[in-house]
Amino acid sequence: MPESLVEVRDLCFARRQGGHVQQILRNLTLELAAGEVVVLTGPSGSGKSTLLTIAGGLRSATEGSVRVLGTEVVNSRERDRVALRRRIGFIFQQHNLAPALTVAQNIQMGLQLSGDHRRKDAKQRIQQAAEAIGLGAHLHKLPRQLSGGQQQRAGIARALINEPKLVLADEPTASLDRTSGELVVGLFNQLAASGSAVVLVTHDKRIIEQADRILMMEEGVLVPAADRIMKDVSGSLRALSGIDPKRLGRMMSFGHALARVALADGKVDNDERQAIADALRARKLFSGAEIELIVDLALAQAQAWEVTSNSSAEREDLAAALEAVAAADSVVSDAERAVIAELLGRR
Repeated sequence: MPESLVEVRDLCFARRQGGHVQQILRNLTLELAAGEVVVLTGPSGSGKSTLLTIAGGLRSATEGSVRVLGTEVVNSRERDRVALRRRIGFIFQQHNLAPALTVAQNIQMGLQLSGDHRRKDAKQRIQQAAEAIGLGAHLHKLPRQLSGGQQQRAGIARALINEPKLVLADEPTASLDRTSGELVVGLFNQLAASGSAVVLVTHDKRIIEQADRILMMEEGVLVPAADRIMKDVSGSLRALSGIDPKRLGRMMSFGHALARVALADGKVDNDERQAIADALRARKLFSGAEIELIVDLALAQAQAWEVTSNSSAEREDLAAALEAVAAADSVVSDAERAVIAELLGRR
């Protein structure tokens, strides 16, 4: 069974401003295991970043328990939190590079936290970390000579150079293009495969789609998975209701057909998902936002169809349901029977 790297029990946190107390986290409980990539999502102000800063020893808490890499964070001493921070890879939305240091020197700061900067292979490790994130040719540049995306990648290289057991990241790919974002996602997956846990606050679909778990927060509590899914479905259905029915029909027929082809071998990987989107984009019939909606809904529908395809009981349930709908007007026409036969025949 994977080792638990983070254990949160009944965590509460409030912010006091003048005479007003704002409750940020409410009796929060969760566990994060080695080998996991976990996404925290939810509206602004829901407590995501607060949870990350407490788990990372950047903020003190007094109620509940937060045990990280074997260290209790709640009611802990500052020196214990400092020691813990040296073992965690932090990636901030604002990259926080030292402006007077080169890219190589900023990455080296990650090694200094663990004392590894004096090792003979330190220079080689810095070079490898930079190349892994696409900055191999920029090691001698200062942050002001880099683009925003390059600065963010330098911050990521600094956080990951020690291969930390725990990575805490707040919108790490927000300023990255597709290629750079995919590089970063690949690094997160490599770390998880080696036994680290990666926790990200993000709305980036490239990460969300590959996460092992998605945790949604609202008003300082974790939203149950079923509730989160229903919220997502509800939002999609509201979006669909505003689309012209004829256009919607074309969208769904295209998407579902392509998804069924991709699922023919029993799974859909990221390349096949991208191929579905590219095939839709090439037709020049739909906008980018429409394509994302089509792919999400078509895959969900096609996967649900595949899951039940081998169940005779579900076939019988579907047949009964189709017959009941057809008989709603007290007449089952030949056309209705043909549709029923076609639907059941596909299964």
